[in-house]
Amino acid sequence: MKERTDIRAVELVRRIRDRQARLLEGKSNEEIIEFFREAAERFRAAGRARGRRATHTPRPARRGPRSR
Repeated sequence: MKERTDIRAVELVRRIRDRQARLLEGKSNEEIIEFFREAAERFRAAGRARGRRATHTPRPARRGPRSR
């Protein structure tokens, strides 16, 4: 018989959101953007340390409307 694992995703996301809100309270928009940039860089660096490629590959910029 399969063992059931309860995942409380909503609770987990709320805890993350609340912690980030406390950390970023009173910060300027520039400071908030820098916070998330640094967090993303740490995440990508951790992936490289495990021998994986970065999780995000930048897409080329759009060059206007697509022709049909």
